[in-house]
Amino acid sequence: MADYYRTLGVPKNASDEEIKSAFRKLALKYHPDRNPGNKEAENKFKEINEAYEILSNPEKRKIYDAYGEDALKGAAGGPGGFSGGFGGFSQQGDFSDIFGDVFENFFGDQMGGRRSSSRRRGADLKYKAEISLEEAFNGAKIEIKYDKRSSCKTCGGSGAQSKSSVKKCPSCGGRGRVQYSQGFFSFTQTCPKCGGSGEIISSPCKDCGGLGIVKEKSSLNVKIPAGVEDGSVLRVSGAGDAGEKGSSPGDLYIEISVRHHPHFERDRQDLIYELPLDMADAALGCEAEVPVIDGGRIKIKVPEGVQFGKILRVSEKGMPYANSRKRGDLLVRVKVETPSHLTSEQKELLRKFSESLKQQKEKENSSFFKKIFD
Repeated sequence: MADYYRTLGVPKNASDEEIKSAFRKLALKYHPDRNPGNKEAENKFKEINEAYEILSNPEKRKIYDAYGEDALKGAAGGPGGFSGGFGGFSQQGDFSDIFGDVFENFFGDQMGGRRSSSRRRGADLKYKAEISLEEAFNGAKIEIKYDKRSSCKTCGGSGAQSKSSVKKCPSCGGRGRVQYSQGFFSFTQTCPKCGGSGEIISSPCKDCGGLGIVKEKSSLNVKIPAGVEDGSVLRVSGAGDAGEKGSSPGDLYIEISVRHHPHFERDRQDLIYELPLDMADAALGCEAEVPVIDGGRIKIKVPEGVQFGKILRVSEKGMPYANSRKRGDLLVRVKVETPSHLTSEQKELLRKFSESLKQQKEKENSSFFKKIFD
């Protein structure tokens, strides 16, 4: 006695969707077209079909669960009580209804998986636009020029010289698919004569050769939003390649590249500026001028004794946030510079300064230990 649940590898309480999914996987694995000349695979394929025909039918499954396989024998039609064709599939397309495009992906048109006769959407295009940091700060309008496929203006994208030259395909009757038999089943495939369009053009357009699409150079004005970051991608809907004979066009994706700036580094919405200071200004403190991205310079106060690498933050002087009035900060990184060319007088002064520092340090250490001993 056959165990249909075991054949499909599902539990007895399996849902209809679980049964259908298990059947698809096994049928793809053991289908004769994937196992030519393999008798064992052919027999397994028959068992799978038989099991699915019973378990996919609520009434037959109920009878099978209650009384077993024998209770189903003698029902009207076909071997084992199955109605029409082999293993419960009618020869006109139940198999195709179950698999849809799945078999087409595995076997192509030879298997007859149903392929949509609708015309394909246009391809998406990519474009890389380079802008300056100032343009990223302020926002900008730029013109881009690129090659794309456009609908033929001569024929309006139909591919025909005139409407009268477009005829219904005689091979498929305008359906875009033709049917043929293979083994136990009848399959459908994309009509090879019309390519699935269902139409034949007797007099193609001379400008596009019947394709309905021509290559051309295109230009487009694009608005770059303020605060855009390097690597951001903007999508322009419908600016890609034209679709087949009137179908929807693709999109244009613009990747933004922000050029290196001579003064500023960028950390998201913050800007970083390196401020060079000599030793005296770093030690004594000073007032320094730094540039800002929106033009001009501002003065900042550098505290005395500032160390190399110290970050001085200037609020709201960085890049703007997208769709907001808020701005990042300007981070001023101190870079203390050591002089490399000193005069004799400067060297003597530095020696005296160094000696003074040593004496001060010794005095501080002496005072520290004296306090401990006291």
